[in-house]
Amino acid sequence: MLRTALASIAFFLCLPVLSEELRVALPGRDDLVIDLPAQWRAQVRRPHGELPPSVAISGPDAKALQMLITPIWPVGSAPRPPTADELRGLVQAGATRAQPKAVESDLPLKDLGAAGKTGYYFSATDRAPEPDGYKHLTQGVLGMNELRVTFTVLVNGAPQEPTAQALELLRSLRRAPASKAP
Repeated sequence: MLRTALASIAFFLCLPVLSEELRVALPGRDDLVIDLPAQWRAQVRRPHGELPPSVAISGPDAKALQMLITPIWPVGSAPRPPTADELRGLVQAGATRAQPKAVESDLPLKDLGAAGKTGYYFSATDRAPEPDGYKHLTQGVLGMNELRVTFTVLVNGAPQEPTAQALELLRSLRRAPASKAP
């Protein structure tokens, strides 16, 4: 009995504490649903009209963690999911652009490992960050049916934990039927 209780407590301590479920309306499509951890904040930026919104997310300390997520849908009458090769190519192009400023000599692509989704990313350390800039970058793209969700994670300080939390947030992205306006 005590062992079961301790196992239950340990299980619940390992779960992220959610403070908010953010629904991002995508015109004519299902909403993008983002589960924000406790004390994380988000702001949806909508340029105008039918353009995709961007979601700016910050951790409890905005100078330590910033994220930008942008869902991009295909243009045209027959939307199709992006292929793994297309997604990998987009991320490789980003890694190639980041390479000259990176401390690392190689920026290998990593599989995001998200169930039911295809995604890739790379991480780099800025050799000479700008004042008030970020030292660590993780950037990639996630395929969610016909959506391509691009993301950038910027971190100062030790990057492992905040980057892992950001990647977990990305793995948990989901779509849900559009909310009905009251």
